[in-house]
Amino acid sequence: MTRDAVMDGFERFVDDAIEGTAAEFSVSRVLRRGVHGPGGATVDRLLKHSDLLWDRVVQPELDSYREQTVAQFAAILDYAESSDDVEAHRDEILGAGTFAAAIRDDLPAERRRRVEDRLLAHHESLGDAVVPLIESPETDFWDAARATLDAAEALDLIEEQFAFTAPLLEHRDAFELATTIDPSALLGGLGGLLTPSRIEIEYTDEALRAMRRGERQVIAEAKRELDRRFDGT
Repeated sequence: MTRDAVMDGFERFVDDAIEGTAAEFSVSRVLRRGVHGPGGATVDRLLKHSDLLWDRVVQPELDSYREQTVAQFAAILDYAESSDDVEAHRDEILGAGTFAAAIRDDLPAERRRRVEDRLLAHHESLGDAVVPLIESPETDFWDAARATLDAAEALDLIEEQFAFTAPLLEHRDAFELATTIDPSALLGGLGGLLTPSRIEIEYTDEALRAMRRGERQVIAEAKRELDRRFDGT
């Protein structure tokens, strides 16, 4: 299985996971719990324009997450195809993804290093797990998995390696996902004039909740496919 084929399979997983995340993500929950600064009037105005907020803020964030996740997997494949220790690829792997950048700025240096090490360990494990797939002559993901892995190894690949939120859940207090918006640009007119020029929206809890649910849905579907593919082996 070529690198491109592995990448294609990974991108399908990411796309499905993001679709599930989008379905679970609640703009209203974020606005009610994660807006810092302005009072309820601004939140009420934004709630009335949640579709616009989705198009202008949430969807671009999801698109950016997809782009960075795929770029990070490319860096992980660079490690998997090399004979290097993962430390040689540390900066490229962590720098390409979303999660290392979401580590809180006020985290002590020693704790930051431990969290980064946990992220890198997860990426290293994923890279090691896909090596047999890269080296397989099969061109289909499931054919390659069946040819190179037993059912237990394939299950581990799905349940453990594709559980991308695991390090964040283990170190929840170390991360903060936030964005700054200009309500006046979203609301326009008189409603825009009555709002602060910029507000910060923190959405870590909602993002993790939605990402975890979307992730579990895709993993469950992959496990059903695994059972079908490995049935009788």
